[in-house]
Amino acid sequence: MEIDVKTAARMLGTPEATIRRWARQGKIPARERFGSYVFRKNDLAKWARRRNLTLMDSSCQSDIIPAVRELSLYESMRRGGVFFSVKGRDVREVLEAACMLIPLPRTIDWETLLDRLLQREELASTGIGNGIAFPHPRYPMEDVPAGGMISTCFLENEVDFNAVDGSPVFILFVILCPDTKTHLKLLSRLSFCLRDRGFIRFLRECGNGDDLLIRVRTMEQDMAAREKAAGA
Repeated sequence: MEIDVKTAARMLGTPEATIRRWARQGKIPARERFGSYVFRKNDLAKWARRRNLTLMDSSCQSDIIPAVRELSLYESMRRGGVFFSVKGRDVREVLEAACMLIPLPRTIDWETLLDRLLQREELASTGIGNGIAFPHPRYPMEDVPAGGMISTCFLENEVDFNAVDGSPVFILFVILCPDTKTHLKLLSRLSFCLRDRGFIRFLRECGNGDDLLIRVRTMEQDMAAREKAAGA
């Protein structure tokens, strides 16, 4: 079954312009036809699966589907991965080690990501206090999967990030998003979790990625329940 650019963009939750650019650059399986591109649904599904992307059913034809799809902190953290004993003695070294671990789309290389993260650190430290840092590029990276990704990196040694409270950093949440709106929503949800002192103590003792994701999913469910109650 063949689908057009609009349908492929809807299924991937990605702007049509990005899909066309990927097709033009040969980064996504496509065939040119009558000045546009077409995609075999099976090939697209395999391509998405290899990159840990969620492919929506093509029967979801409403243009509002990508906009209303629930944004999930849990899913973004699962997508980004959880890593332990990340090596490094300073900001550059730990960010470099993190970039080499993050499961990036093939369209983004780790050197480019490292450069963007370092540029952001030059503007101001992403160390927010309590031993936590939120490294992120200054601008969105449109090739990042819809819904964004947060890579959690527990450092082997605490590192001075020039954080606001002077505390050395023991954990990085590397936030990568395709647009500013997604970034702000994920940042808000993650910040909500980190306002819980019990969660910060949990992070300092955490030794299992599955335990972390389960804890985040539970907190996110509680958050959703509170939001629903407040709106009732």
